[in-house]
Amino acid sequence: MFQGSLVALITPFSSNGRIDTKALESLIEWQINEGTDGIVCCGTTGEACTLSETDRKKVIEICVKSADGRIPIIAGTGTCDTRQTVRFTATAQRLGAAGCLVVTPYYNKPTQRGCLAHFREVSNVGFPIIAYNNPGRAVIRFTVELVQGLSALPSVVAIKDSSRDLEFVRALRKVTSLMILSGEDDLTFDIIQEGGAGVISVIGNVVPRGWREMVHLALAGQKEKAERLAHRYAPLCKGEFLETNPQCIKYLVSQMGKCKPVFRLPLVLPTLQTQNSLKQIVLELALPFKTLRAKERSF
Repeated sequence: MFQGSLVALITPFSSNGRIDTKALESLIEWQINEGTDGIVCCGTTGEACTLSETDRKKVIEICVKSADGRIPIIAGTGTCDTRQTVRFTATAQRLGAAGCLVVTPYYNKPTQRGCLAHFREVSNVGFPIIAYNNPGRAVIRFTVELVQGLSALPSVVAIKDSSRDLEFVRALRKVTSLMILSGEDDLTFDIIQEGGAGVISVIGNVVPRGWREMVHLALAGQKEKAERLAHRYAPLCKGEFLETNPQCIKYLVSQMGKCKPVFRLPLVLPTLQTQNSLKQIVLELALPFKTLRAKERSF
């Protein structure tokens, strides 16, 4: 169920900072039409840290209703509080999501034993879990032993890995049958070559069809064709992280006319220098960003 090209969707806000329902519905429909295999909402790229519990419910409800069973909706439910994570996970299940993405508890820096206990409690909800290894954000780094422990939990079905450590991915393939999903766009091709099942991507917010093609070619063993596409999109993979995610990718989506360039503090609009760098990448890739092309004349 959770494989292929999954997109970590942005959360569009209106000018007053509230969730833009129409824009979110349109984004889901567009992603489906572009062939995206699944949507992850309320994640890092969706500015989850600034979403209230009511906001989370609304986003999940809109995504589930808009998708209408055509593709799976996976809800980010991980927090640094186990009880809250359990509650958010149970809510996502009740609202009709297909599964949840649970990041390691951040800031309070639990031990490996604490992490395993955290996931065990969430697993008791009885809802499919993608366990998220993101040491850059959460400080905590999965060990191979921890993943072996996670593999024994009946609800854990996959690992999303953002460790940027291919040796770690190779080690996981030797000890677990859990699906491994790339959490780093620029390493997706390589992770699939190491037995990965796909990606939860940021770049899929702007080139969903092209990125899905790369992922599916790689999964089908068409290495040369997939590698050429991965190389083509490499500048965009790099550009989306010129500033803290999702500042760059949401700016690009706004320039496609699909959302407003509105963030919730402490995230802010990228600097003009970054904006111009992103515009240059898009123009060099000849992507169909009509808004950018129209504005190109003014700078």
